[in-house]
Amino acid sequence: MSALTEYIEAWKSNDTDSILAAVTADVVITESFGPIYRGRDRVREWCEKWNAQGSRVHDWVVTNELAIGDTLVAEWRFDYHQDGRDRSFLGATIATVRDGRIAELREYAVTADLYTWEGEWQEPPLIAQTSANLDD
Repeated sequence: MSALTEYIEAWKSNDTDSILAAVTADVVITESFGPIYRGRDRVREWCEKWNAQGSRVHDWVVTNELAIGDTLVAEWRFDYHQDGRDRSFLGATIATVRDGRIAELREYAVTADLYTWEGEWQEPPLIAQTSANLDD
């Protein structure tokens, strides 16, 4: 089992201690929604707040995983409950491992429904993006 798989399984079982055990003390996690969590203490705070507000991961299915040296890459489907609603999306993670733990993790999300292109593009959803968002 890879460090990324351990991290995902810990989220699925709502196990903050196991999430923290899967990351280094100086970890940097960038969520696909935008927040960046720097260090294990901030990750603990994130997990505790997530749990306190009733958020839960229903499922997180890895559909493809690749390891090259200390880099792990995975494609997945994420099903969760937050703010009183069940939601899901497709995404990917690129993680760097150090001493068997995740040292850096960055998530990416599919932002529109996938479709087979047949000569015309569908209108993409509007996504607020500034150059300031891209600097981190």
